[in-house]
Amino acid sequence: MEAPDRSDSLITPSLRAFLHDVIDYAGLFPPADLSLHRAFQSYAEYRHEEEAWMLSRFVLPVRRLSDLKAKRPLLKEGARYDLSVLGTGGDTVDTFLQAFERDLQAIEDFGDGIAERAQVDVMEVPLPEALVGASQEEGIEFLESITRTLVTTGTPKLDLFFEVPLRRDAVAGLPALCAAVAEHNSQQAVPARTIAGLKVRCGGAEPTDVPSVENVAALIVACRDAGIPFKATAGLHHPVRHYDDGLDTDMHGFLNVFAAAVLAAEHNLDSPEVQAVLSEGNADNFRFLKDAFAWRDLTVSIDDVQYARENLALSFGSCSFEEPVDHLRDLEWL
Repeated sequence: MEAPDRSDSLITPSLRAFLHDVIDYAGLFPPADLSLHRAFQSYAEYRHEEEAWMLSRFVLPVRRLSDLKAKRPLLKEGARYDLSVLGTGGDTVDTFLQAFERDLQAIEDFGDGIAERAQVDVMEVPLPEALVGASQEEGIEFLESITRTLVTTGTPKLDLFFEVPLRRDAVAGLPALCAAVAEHNSQQAVPARTIAGLKVRCGGAEPTDVPSVENVAALIVACRDAGIPFKATAGLHHPVRHYDDGLDTDMHGFLNVFAAAVLAAEHNLDSPEVQAVLSEGNADNFRFLKDAFAWRDLTVSIDDVQYARENLALSFGSCSFEEPVDHLRDLEWL
């Protein structure tokens, strides 16, 4: 990744606010499929790149924590490493909670003697299949069980993002699920033991893995209305929506997804309006101004961009850090 000889000051403040800490590096996962050593070494190197301000957490399966701890020399350089782990999950509430206890033990074992160098403060995990499309009350009961487990194990701080499939029954159940998550978050003490949110998968190995703009818009609107955060993953290497020859389908752009969330938060967009942002294929219609972000005739101040990024659209997982950065350079935004 060869950076052009340009001053960091040329990056517009609105672009910096829009993309700050936006990429969770997931080099262990397809299509990169790097070894743990190489992936973490790359992550450490990216922390010194000119675009390091865009880099957020390192993502790995919870079962690989012991492997990472065995590579202590990788953890010695620079500031503390923040990690997001992929939890084991389970189809039923009982199997989920049993696996959750084991995952929490793995996190505790990892932190023993190394907490000053690396910490796991986020878990991403599939929502139990039994709760897909469930009622708000069932969601609240599940999250209460999560809280009891965290208290019992003494886990000090761990935010949770539940991945939901964007199929018909799951989309119909999003308002109830988001309301349950919002209720859970409102009951947290200060500081919170765990803030919960949702996770959306925007791509995959098959065309059918790419969710429709209608369903992604439904998730953004549901999270916005409930006041809960979401993370995204998969298929978001390109900034702007485009056609992918390999998959023979249109792919989401990470700029579209985050712009849709930022604009939805600021302008209270309804679902069809959010779909229009997600469907935008012309990069020229996105503008990063000195004091605001704009899409077509809608603008959002830098302060409001930052608020939406911190409270609604948090980050997206990518197996490549270089590819999104290179595409942004191609658009002459970096």
